[in-house]
Amino acid sequence: MGAFARFLLVLAAGYASAASLGKLVPHLDWLTRAYGVPLAFAGFAVSCMMLPGALAGWTLGAIVDRLGARRVAVAGLLVTAAASLASAFGPGFAALVAIRIAEGFGYSMLVISATVMIVSLARTQGALALSVWSSFAPIGFALGQWAGAYAAGPDPLRPIGMAHAAVLVLAALCLRFGFGEVRASRAPPSREALRFPPALWSALSMGIVCGILLAAVALAPVVLSAKTGLAVATTASLTALAALPSIVGRFAPGWALQRGVTALAFFIGASVVAAASLLGSLLAPVPLWLALVLFALFQISAGALPGLLSAMLPHVAPAPGALGTVTGMSNQMANLGNLLGPPLVLALYAMAGTVAALTVLVALYVASVAALAGLTVFRRDLRQAG
Repeated sequence: MGAFARFLLVLAAGYASAASLGKLVPHLDWLTRAYGVPLAFAGFAVSCMMLPGALAGWTLGAIVDRLGARRVAVAGLLVTAAASLASAFGPGFAALVAIRIAEGFGYSMLVISATVMIVSLARTQGALALSVWSSFAPIGFALGQWAGAYAAGPDPLRPIGMAHAAVLVLAALCLRFGFGEVRASRAPPSREALRFPPALWSALSMGIVCGILLAAVALAPVVLSAKTGLAVATTASLTALAALPSIVGRFAPGWALQRGVTALAFFIGASVVAAASLLGSLLAPVPLWLALVLFALFQISAGALPGLLSAMLPHVAPAPGALGTVTGMSNQMANLGNLLGPPLVLALYAMAGTVAALTVLVALYVASVAALAGLTVFRRDLRQAG
């Protein structure tokens, strides 16, 4: 099997694992009725998958460096499959949350391992491969949400859980027999990454960027509903459609870096476009269709930033054998950003209005650029990235 085919195999495994994030979203109302819980609790059953990555990403990354990426990736897929299958047999709500957290562990194991596996494959196209890989979360989420919507019957968790478990087991078998083990000849002490400024600041920027993205996705339907008088459910469906082009932005960083654009220049340019388009979408007195076009532009430009930071991971590791640890740090901060960004910005919007919430988002963009600007890694020519 060639390198490109194995890359597609890892990418497909990432999509299958990330489908866990979205598969319950179409059935939030059913969860409230079936378990007698408020909608906020049902939402927590969806988002609690991010807790393991937020709490243990660095630790999981260190495990990848020591045990080997393929071994941990296969184990992660099987853990997620077992948890998905368990959810198919009508657990109580507390048990469902515990099962979802177990799914989150498996998901994080796969995500962190996959980066190391892709770097081992992409000798000359590493930046492009990693920026494309960063699309696993939005595409996987969308696929899970789309497939989950087709589940029917008195207990939709049963067909969802069983079908998803089967897909994950197939992905695990393909990785096990289609990919050689990837392990560094020397895995340095994991604390080296914690003392290495480029790794720390890159992880912090990933957390800020992911927090901004998810906060904007949560805020936009509320603001557009207030501007247009439409129901929040309607504006949410419209902004979800407007977010689909964001996948385009994931391909841009690797392409730009391999043509001599510096990472800092790309980051600043994409950040300026993202901030301007978000402000125009939610603040400017424009028709709804134009607000959605601007929001789509925000999603494309802001979506390029996680792609860039993913492409930079090999360049911010203190040593090749620490790539898993650095990836784990980045994953941990991304999950923290996803957990904290939306509630903080929505609370600020409720207290002080749209201008205050958007000012904070733009300030976070500035902070993220500042965090990366001083790193010597961005002064290099990255045409040989990967």
